[in-house]
Amino acid sequence: MRREHGLGTPKQRTVLSALLLNANHIVSVDQLTTVLWDGRPPRSAMANVYSYVAGVRRLLDGAGEAGRDRLITRMPGYVLRVRSGELDLSVFDQLAHRGQAALRRSELELAADCLGRALAVWRGRPLEDVRVTSALMAPITALEGRRIDVLNDLIQARLRLGQHKEVVGDLRELIALAPLSELTWSQFMFALYRSGRKAEALGAFLDARRTMISQAGVEPSAYLRRVHQAMLTGTPSAELLEHCWRG
Repeated sequence: MRREHGLGTPKQRTVLSALLLNANHIVSVDQLTTVLWDGRPPRSAMANVYSYVAGVRRLLDGAGEAGRDRLITRMPGYVLRVRSGELDLSVFDQLAHRGQAALRRSELELAADCLGRALAVWRGRPLEDVRVTSALMAPITALEGRRIDVLNDLIQARLRLGQHKEVVGDLRELIALAPLSELTWSQFMFALYRSGRKAEALGAFLDARRTMISQAGVEPSAYLRRVHQAMLTGTPSAELLEHCWRG
């Protein structure tokens, strides 16, 4: 999830990815070595790192950037200088923070706008064109978790705006990504119920129960069971369903 200055070799892309994930911060030679070889570096590792960094600088030069000004040596490693608005991840984070702040203030239309624009920046999986070593798994997992959080917040804003029918598809996507999230299941049930799809809302509870038992060996929480019971009797209170967006 980044704007690339060029493709380069697989090792150069890995170096560039590590630098972009830590844009404007020092990435040590040791960190690059770990990212490149998963803790099993060759004897020539240090020389190879220098070569790959030089290759990234040439890529920047070829893209009309001054490679040595952008990618600077700073002991014990390197810093890739990135300007505001150049990196998709930074744009995503800025819009997401703005939207989440608006959601906390109950400025729902602003929240939905900012969060939707943040998610629109996201294109594919993080670092999908890079050989992912174990050292890159943690930041990739964190990025994907961040996207899920923002999508969840967007759904909360839209539910509070009364857009129940419109978020059903997004909630299905969220359930596929986080099948054990009771917040997501309760939102899904709420969206279906308020869309006039009571039978599907009740069926969603049964799906949630089967999923939780099969994947985690646990029953749904008392709260989710209360929501189910209220929908069975047709008496879900606003206070009970409010948890769907408060979490």
